[in-house]
Amino acid sequence: MSINTLEFTFSAADQWELGALAKVPASSKPRPGVITVPASLHQRDAWLQTADTLAETGIASLLMDIRGRGMSTGNRTYAQMGPLQRRNVRLDVTAAISQLAQIPGVDPNCLAIVGEQDTAVEALEAAVGDSRIKAACILSARHRVRLTRALGQRPIPVFGIVSAEDRLGLRATTDAYLAAPEGLSRLDVYRGLGIGITMASVLRFESPDQTPLEATIAEWFSERLNSS
Repeated sequence: MSINTLEFTFSAADQWELGALAKVPASSKPRPGVITVPASLHQRDAWLQTADTLAETGIASLLMDIRGRGMSTGNRTYAQMGPLQRRNVRLDVTAAISQLAQIPGVDPNCLAIVGEQDTAVEALEAAVGDSRIKAACILSARHRVRLTRALGQRPIPVFGIVSAEDRLGLRATTDAYLAAPEGLSRLDVYRGLGIGITMASVLRFESPDQTPLEATIAEWFSERLNSS
C-alpha cells in the first residue's frame, strides 16, 4: 500500500508552535486517523513503527511532538515547565485533532488517539472533548483521578496496555478501563516489558514469536473505528 508522508507545523490555542508528521495511506475513500501523543521523555519518532503498522491496516496517523519536546520545543523545554504549564499539552492534542481532520484522505469524523505515561491524561482529556474521537489507547497511564473524571464526561472505548510491575501505571490504566464502556474496551497486562511505547520494542526483542504490540494496537483501532 502506498503511503503519503507529510511534515508540517501548526499552533495550539495559546500560539505554541508544534511539529508533526502525518502518514496517510493512499486510497479512493477517506481513512480513519489516529493521533500519537508521546510521553514527556519521548518524541514522535518513538511512534514511527506504530504509524507504519497503522498504515498497513489502512489507518492514517499524525505523530506529534508535545510542547517542550522535539520539533515543538519553542523557547522552553518540557522539563522547565511547572505542573500547570504541562497541562497545556491538552491544547496541543486538541490542535492536533483538528489538523488530522483537515488532511486530505482522512475521515474527519472517525478519529482516535493513543497516549502514554504522564501525558496520556492530557490526550484523553482532549479526546473526550471532541466528538470526532471515537476511541483511545493508553499505555502505562498516570493520573488515575483525572483519567476517570474525563471518561465520566464522555465515555469512549479504551484499550489499556500496561506491565504488571508498573504498579502506578497498572492502577491508573485499570481504573480508566473500568470507567470506559463495557464490551467495547480492553485491558492487556504484560509482565517485564517496562513502560510506555518502549514495551513494544522489548516485546519484539524478548518474544519475537508473539504478536507485536503495534499490530495489536492497530487491530483494535481497526475494529473500533470501522465499526463506528
